[in-house]
Amino acid sequence: MIAKSRLIHRFVAMCIILFLLAAAVPSYGMTVDKVLATIDKEAVTLSDYILFAKSLGIPADKDLVDERALRKLIEEKVILHEARRRGVETSDAEADKMLEEVRQESGLSQGEFEKELVKEGMNLQRYRSLMKERMTALKLVEADVDSKVVVTEKEIENVYNADKQDFLISPAQVEVKAIFLRLGDGATATEITDLKRKALRIAARLKGGDNFEALVNRYSDEPLKGKGGKLGEFKRGTLIPQLDKRAFSMNAGEISDPIWVREGVYILKLEDRTDDRFKPLGDVREEIHKRLYSQHKERIFSEWVKVLWEKASITMN
Repeated sequence: MIAKSRLIHRFVAMCIILFLLAAAVPSYGMTVDKVLATIDKEAVTLSDYILFAKSLGIPADKDLVDERALRKLIEEKVILHEARRRGVETSDAEADKMLEEVRQESGLSQGEFEKELVKEGMNLQRYRSLMKERMTALKLVEADVDSKVVVTEKEIENVYNADKQDFLISPAQVEVKAIFLRLGDGATATEITDLKRKALRIAARLKGGDNFEALVNRYSDEPLKGKGGKLGEFKRGTLIPQLDKRAFSMNAGEISDPIWVREGVYILKLEDRTDDRFKPLGDVREEIHKRLYSQHKERIFSEWVKVLWEKASITMN
């Protein structure tokens, strides 16, 4: 069973639906009483559907029934039927206690609370009756579904590792210098070969310990030559793809092999880098737990309701 405080929290949220479900029924003549379905001989009418659809924020059209909303309405009634069949009950004392907690949550006095109910087309007794039904249904859900939901620490760790980007605080960043050798438009095969050789020689000298700034000044084309070879600081994914992939695989101080792009050749020097920073698992454990709990409960609930649906005698018109 879930904690009482969680039940209260969930039920307060559902009070909005209760208000809508009990609101005054609009007049559509005899079509309002059209039977859309029967559940163990209990009729589900068009008026039931219209009010339920409104509670879900679905346009309520007397001439067009949303089958998903209708099935959801039937689903709720099937759960209540099963709860009653199994003798699940909500006492008057429990209902009264919850009713008082809801009133206090609303911030209204008893008189103001009852006036609001009247505005919504119902009285305190009707509201209390609806509350008892919803509490009874929730008791069955908690006993048959919530009690079977288990989230393990291993699952939480797996989600954290698989979806780590969801918990990113700051992305990796690199500070890069480069020598750039421009490839002229319409370059011949010989010119391309000469540029390849030149780039390989420069890269070899840099890896051998030659001064980077001196070689920038001697060999690099603009605009990097005038900047002392400073290419800039970049977050992952903001550089030209070929440069981005290589830069983020390098360590500080490392020199790359020549990297060809459409405009020419780059030889990178990684000045500095910071890696991705993520929220620690301890800070997001509860968030992941809630996500997994919701997913597991939805699956278990769906399977459970399917069984109840198959057991019930349901006819949809």
